[in-house]
Amino acid sequence: MRDAFAGRGIRRTDLRLNPAAPHLGDRLWQATFSVDGGRRAGAAGDGLLLSRTQPRDPGQALHEVQVPIVEAYLASLPDGVPPRILASRTAVVVDAGRLDEAWRGAEDGVRRLTRTFLKRNADGDLRGLARQTDTHLGTVDQVIASLAADETLARATDVAFQVHSVDPAHEITLRSIELLAAEVAPALGLRTGAEAAEELRALGTV
Repeated sequence: MRDAFAGRGIRRTDLRLNPAAPHLGDRLWQATFSVDGGRRAGAAGDGLLLSRTQPRDPGQALHEVQVPIVEAYLASLPDGVPPRILASRTAVVVDAGRLDEAWRGAEDGVRRLTRTFLKRNADGDLRGLARQTDTHLGTVDQVIASLAADETLARATDVAFQVHSVDPAHEITLRSIELLAAEVAPALGLRTGAEAAEELRALGTV
């Protein structure tokens, strides 16, 4: 793949990528669950993708596993290569009047994720299971508080939010995007909007 992007022969043949796309080689990302994987991504000068579904021991916070990956990545980056660290997180932000509805809607998805991914008993308190699966569901203040405790986010250059596995109603999803952009992200020091998007495009990373 790197040979193809760089305009070299694909699999040691004379075949070339058409049309040529030399810029793609500088826009690669690597997803990993390990410190060694973070080190490899850094040494290659690629971006680092970190998932909310990071395997870890019961009771271990997500950032306790991911911060060492980030540190290994940063230590391995070649000189002059800017870091690209994207943390994927599940967050559903709701107005207080729809909070109970959102929790009811989240029950099946959160319990399913607990059973299938964490391989744990999913019969416990729903909000406790949400914490175990790093599901940030709540009002603006509640989600700000729970995300602020995630030390990985302070080291990330980018954060991608998803609603899975809560999978709320469409109107709740739209409202959550609005609240994330207008209230949650600024409180966490995350930039949003057209200006931030244009800067990313100018860097050639998206």
